[in-house]
Amino acid sequence: MPGFAAPGVLFAGNSAAPDRAFYRTVFNKLPKDIYTRYVEVGVGSFAATLVAAAAGIPPTSMETSDVTLYTGIVGTLLSGGDLASLQVALDGEPVPLPDADPIDQAAYLLYVQWLARLQAKPEVDYWQSLVTDLIEREADHRARLRDSLAGLTARLPGIQFRPQCMWDHIDQVAHDPHTIIIAAPPTYKAGFERFFDTGGRLDWAEPPYSVFDPETDMLRLARHMEGRAALLMFLQEDRVGKAAHERPVFAHPLGPGACAYVISNRPEEIFSYTGGPKVALGASRAYAPTPLPIIPPSHEVTAQSRIELIPVKGYECDYYRNLWMHRLAAAPGSYNMLVAIDGFAAGVIGYGAETMTRPYPHGKSRWQSHLLLRFAFGAPNDHARLTRLVTMLALRRDTAKILFTGQSSILLAASAGLVTVEMTRHPEVKGLRGLMTLEKRDKHPDGYKLSYRADWAADTVDEVLNRWLTKEAAWRRASRRSKTA
Repeated sequence: MPGFAAPGVLFAGNSAAPDRAFYRTVFNKLPKDIYTRYVEVGVGSFAATLVAAAAGIPPTSMETSDVTLYTGIVGTLLSGGDLASLQVALDGEPVPLPDADPIDQAAYLLYVQWLARLQAKPEVDYWQSLVTDLIEREADHRARLRDSLAGLTARLPGIQFRPQCMWDHIDQVAHDPHTIIIAAPPTYKAGFERFFDTGGRLDWAEPPYSVFDPETDMLRLARHMEGRAALLMFLQEDRVGKAAHERPVFAHPLGPGACAYVISNRPEEIFSYTGGPKVALGASRAYAPTPLPIIPPSHEVTAQSRIELIPVKGYECDYYRNLWMHRLAAAPGSYNMLVAIDGFAAGVIGYGAETMTRPYPHGKSRWQSHLLLRFAFGAPNDHARLTRLVTMLALRRDTAKILFTGQSSILLAASAGLVTVEMTRHPEVKGLRGLMTLEKRDKHPDGYKLSYRADWAADTVDEVLNRWLTKEAAWRRASRRSKTA
């Protein structure tokens, strides 16, 4: 999805890196004297637009549109429009714009939208910690939003934007032979609506539009553009073999049974720029392709869910950590793993061996028999705490065996379990309660430095899943009783 998922992740595009590389190839070869009009519908975070600008397409020739408030704020700023025209209201009251320049005003509106969206999430630890951080560090977050907006403004001078339904915008330009149309529709029905949902708290001058349903509308979009004068390219993420056109111009495997396609209404023309159909093969089977489709927040993990533990390279692990981790602190190490659930990327695990190879001083000699858990983090989910599931999986010796191979297997064999250190404002890490033992609590200028330890668990993956589901059900019941009281 376009937009930002957590503090620190401000402008993340809908396209994976291989897809952007493909678009870059096309944009570089595109005859600029023929295609003088660039149109991007459902522009999201302007990711593909930035690729086009870097390839020499002038921003002054770009027309963009979308129907979300997030993109409306960014697009109105970039196109020099009046942010007051968006008529943003919170809980029925107009949101007053600060007496500042347009970039500061846009940063403030994004902050308001961001906070309202997170406050509407279920009351699980992940969302609550983000809300707390947004409120406590409002000035920092608004400053970072301003910096990102200023950079985007500098890179896309003169771009046009309008709040408009993609179908309406396409129909207005599809007759023009000098136009190239780019689209990256959502990968599941009402994807934008769910991602930006504020529980009805935010209102604005939203344009009329129809909800995009990938099951039917990907094929509809391909057929809608057949024989049109404009050139179309759009991104489709779907099951293998479900491309909306019999000749996709690009394919990139996303994981078991899933693929990203680029579809065009004129494949032969695209092939003239690229040299033929292109496939971005994933890395070797020992490593997960980057990126696997992210688990949707609405996806419910059940006793029938399939869990895969996949070794990944550090940069692949960092991709997901940058999307999910709040105030990223843990440094990458040599032993990284992706947790996939039902074919979706759902968590990351990072181990280290420093505690055994370079023992910690100051009376922590007992740690010499424990490996280091650098991080265990799950994707945000509306139903359950995936971080606890990922942590429980990380505490299995058999999980670590997947990564500690060759000579490093000696370290694993000699280890008794895991230790980890958390820097926090609070005297306890609630997410580790019942999973690891608090060994040491040290005061720190920003709060506390907490040291935790756990011995290796011998559970199977299925046993961990069932134990976690039981604990989550009990936690939800207790939470409901607490709220009722």
